[in-house]
Formats: sequence, C-alpha cells, structure tokens
Amino acid sequence: MHLLGAAMISSLQLINTCACTRLRTAARLVTRAYDDALRPSGINASQLAIMAAIDVSEAGSISELSNRLAVDRTTLSRNLKPLESAGYVRLGDEGWKRSKTVHMTAEGQRVLTEAKILWSAAQADFLDRVGAAEWQGIERGLKRIAELY
Repeated sequence: MHLLGAAMISSLQLINTCACTRLRTAARLVTRAYDDALRPSGINASQLAIMAAIDVSEAGSISELSNRLAVDRTTLSRNLKPLESAGYVRLGDEGWKRSKTVHMTAEGQRVLTEAKILWSAAQADFLDRVGAAEWQGIERGLKRIAELY
C-alpha cells in the first residue's frame, strides 16, 4: 500500500484490523486471566514461563534462555532479578562466551510445582472458553507467525 492509501485509513480501521494491536490486546487479556489464577503461588505468567524454561534446560545460559523465550537478554536479566531475590533461581558463574548460567533452587522447584497446578486450571478454563479444536488452529497459526519473524 502506498503512503497516500495508508493516510486514508481511519484510526478506527487501524485499531480494528491491526494484527499487532489485536494480538497484543488478546495477549494482555489472557495474561491477566493466567496472572489471576497464578496469584496464590506468588508468581505471574511471565515468571512461570521463565521458571519452566530454566527447569527444561537446567544450568542453561542467559543467552540460551533468552533465545528459548524470544526475549532480549536485558529484559530477561531484569525479569530474573525478582526471581533471584525471592530465592527461586540463582545465577551461576560465567560459562562459555562469558554468559552466566541460571539454576533453579529447591524453593523455586516448590513454587514451580505449585504454580503448574494453578496453571493447569487456568489452561483448562482457557480451553473451555476457546474450545480445544479452535485452540489447535490458533496455536498452529501463532507458531507459523513466530517462524516468520
């Protein structure tokens, strides 16, 4: 679309059709629901994803973790600080290419186990609302979009 044509798009059209806006809005609403469900564990959905990724690749580097989560290292380091302060994770010595390793603590494992139970309930609620078959299609679409970028 040329710039002249783009100028003719109304703000309402943009809000109602922008892929980025629609994805971000849906992500915020779903995140809010998962955060509410996870609240008793003391962690939120973003922290749960980080802890699960650490659990999958125990003693992985911050670089590996940032790649797995598609988050830049600075943002990941900032998000690790509250988990480290709470005693759920600890940063290890610098390893290969001077990247620090990240380790789950025993307390972190306990919180992760509790949070996964709460996550299961949030996931079941989400699937009830959206429908399991519908979610499979959405999930395939989201994976495809992620592969494009």
